[in-house]
Amino acid sequence: MSVTVQTYNRDSIIREGWDILVKNLGLQKATEFVVLLERGKGDSVKEIADYWGDATIEEIHNRVLEWKAKQSLKT
Repeated sequence: MSVTVQTYNRDSIIREGWDILVKNLGLQKATEFVVLLERGKGDSVKEIADYWGDATIEEIHNRVLEWKAKQSLKT
């Protein structure tokens, strides 16, 4: 399956879900529902610090580039 098809299906499902929420809850409650789902839990600043540790910005950049290179090989 190509990335384009996966993106299309994902966008389509998101759109369909949003339409159902709005139809059943109304625009205001549907929006409130989505906002509640998107809120994180815990201390994201601490989680990021724990994940990256004492890495410099250059090290983080290189790790991201390495990850992206690996991802492009998978597709």
